[in-house]
Amino acid sequence: MNIKDHLIVKDNFFDNNIYKEIILDISKLKFTNRYKLVSEDIKNLYQKIYFEAPLDTNHFAVKEVLRKLLENYSLDLLNHEHSYFLSTKHKEPTPHNDESSDVNCLIYLKGESFLNSGTAFYDYDKEKDQYIINRHIGFKENRAIIFDSSIFHASLQFNAGATSRYVMANFLKYKDKK
Repeated sequence: MNIKDHLIVKDNFFDNNIYKEIILDISKLKFTNRYKLVSEDIKNLYQKIYFEAPLDTNHFAVKEVLRKLLENYSLDLLNHEHSYFLSTKHKEPTPHNDESSDVNCLIYLKGESFLNSGTAFYDYDKEKDQYIINRHIGFKENRAIIFDSSIFHASLQFNAGATSRYVMANFLKYKDKK
């Protein structure tokens, strides 16, 4: 199956022991703000709500994600990047896509189980020049959502009642096996 053509939601993605180890791991790491001033005219403001702890390819959680994905899907990976993220409540939606990868495997790690702490997927309406939510997935600990990185998406944490959340983002670039 070409996972790039699907939106996959998988609860209990990690086995319980691995999941507990990841929760302990995120409590020990230093997260840095992703905000980058690209230029005086262009500010990557949406990144202000994200704090990151990059993971190398030998990290136990990275190895487990790759093992589970390769076990269940036919992928020929060219490269991949992985990070833990802490995202905070914010005031407005921040639709974006992840153009540097083909597939995003976003795993919800720690936070309140709540729709408004999850992820929205958007269509772009050219006539109205605006993004319109067409799907949304609520936050639930240890839930993975796997989707085409070119789809515009954003945290739902701008809505009422939303809280901070920890996730693991896995950006995969692959060649489809025919």
